[in-house]
Amino acid sequence: MRSLLTFRLHLATASLAAALVAGGCSMMEPKAERYVAPPLGSTWTQAQRNTGSYGSGTAQVPFKRAERMWQGKMMGAIESPQQVILAAPDGAWATILSPDGKPILSYDPPLGYDYPLVVGKTWTKSYKMTMHAKNQVFPFDVTWKVEAYEDVTVPAGTFKAFKISFSSIGSQDMYWFAPELGVFAKQSMRRTDKSGYGAGTREVELVSQSIKR
Repeated sequence: MRSLLTFRLHLATASLAAALVAGGCSMMEPKAERYVAPPLGSTWTQAQRNTGSYGSGTAQVPFKRAERMWQGKMMGAIESPQQVILAAPDGAWATILSPDGKPILSYDPPLGYDYPLVVGKTWTKSYKMTMHAKNQVFPFDVTWKVEAYEDVTVPAGTFKAFKISFSSIGSQDMYWFAPELGVFAKQSMRRTDKSGYGAGTREVELVSQSIKR
């Protein structure tokens, strides 16, 4: 009888421990500790719908992950027919080039997220943007907030994504960043009349990708 009671006690203890572990796992908050870029050579395509200052109509834009030397440093590069984005190791945008390699915009410090990403995190940061064609520098502040971690379904599939809001003078944007890909699954950008570019919208969805970790 004592052996049977001991066995049942051990069984109950083991069941309780398993339940606590399972409950703890289910309650762990999602977190992206750092940015992980798509492997070199990865490609993806976005569908864009533009209005106002973003342009007009729809387009499918191909992208490729590469590297480029810039001012003596090797930078991550996101290449498309319209522009080349040069990024720091943490994924923050440092410079945007024209297809022929001339600088269009630069950000100081590079424009990007404050890792780790967790739901509810909010931060505000000051930047300076240089418009090279006019040789003008504009200071601005950005407030970011990680709104949620959720499934987002786009033509390329369904992905887990951090939903992150971006708020600055004349801009109210929302981004769905998929850590497993290292790119945006979806973007919704809104410029108001207060924007230096004028009012406009851009809706973006990922339609295909060849990103393999």
